[in-house]
Amino acid sequence: MVHQTNRPEQYVFSHVEDKAILRIIRRVVDHFQLKETPRRNKVYDLTNKLLHVCHSRVCNLDLEGMANAQDFQLVLDDLGTLKRNLNTKTAHMDYGTRLHFALNVVYRRREQAA
Repeated sequence: MVHQTNRPEQYVFSHVEDKAILRIIRRVVDHFQLKETPRRNKVYDLTNKLLHVCHSRVCNLDLEGMANAQDFQLVLDDLGTLKRNLNTKTAHMDYGTRLHFALNVVYRRREQAA
């Protein structure tokens, strides 16, 4: 049996992570107030893919924080950043891309000095 060493192991999402992703997706779809089913499905699929690829292969996200965020614009900002900078096929995102809800220090936004 041949194993590919450069292929990442399949990440298995926990029940809590899956529920948080679904809550985020619902909030995104509701935010845009889409009525047509094809457009809702497109937003659902894109948001789902971006969150799954980023969380499993690029950097850990605070999914619960995103799902419960009071300032939903921060969630939309992160999704926009992922849409522009994340290659979902190769799971590549340029070093230094800043996300509000990233748990990895490399991707975390620096705190404002008081």
